[in-house]
Amino acid sequence: MMTVTHMLLLRPPAYQEFIQTKNMLKWARNLVLLLGLVYGGFGIIANYGFIMEFESALLRNLLVPLLFIGFGIFTAWLTRLGLGLLLWAGAKGFGGPGKLSDVSRMGAVALVPGVLAVPLLTNALHGMPAYLLAGAGVVWMYLSCVHILEVTQQFAKFHAAGTAAAVFIFFASVFYMFMP
Repeated sequence: MMTVTHMLLLRPPAYQEFIQTKNMLKWARNLVLLLGLVYGGFGIIANYGFIMEFESALLRNLLVPLLFIGFGIFTAWLTRLGLGLLLWAGAKGFGGPGKLSDVSRMGAVALVPGVLAVPLLTNALHGMPAYLLAGAGVVWMYLSCVHILEVTQQFAKFHAAGTAAAVFIFFASVFYMFMP
């Protein structure tokens, strides 16, 4: 747990420690599950009025919220998969060895700062505070990806930063196609 916390605080040795942890896959899966629950929770909050319109108590109180939670978990899993594949492709394209399993698992940690953008994406928060939170989350996520590329691909900081920038530009263009 402390290693993940240190990774979120952008401490470089924590990334190396995490990659050597035997429980890395378990931590990655737990983070994706937790993020999915958060995404689903924000989905429920954003659609609360719609959910309360159902006449059936079973739908209103159990099935529809579970559906939102399920889609939240699926979204977190799909985002981890997408970010992992993009980091891997960027690493391969910029001359790295492209260790997919390491990049993908560490990508779960990089998704945590993205939670700061969820209020904007679900319309739970509007205006400048929402944009500032989302911007801070994206910058934090970018810096985390730079550290991931440094550790998994043995890139120098400048090389990792350029690769992460290319990945983020592509990620943003793909992400934009799916967001209203």
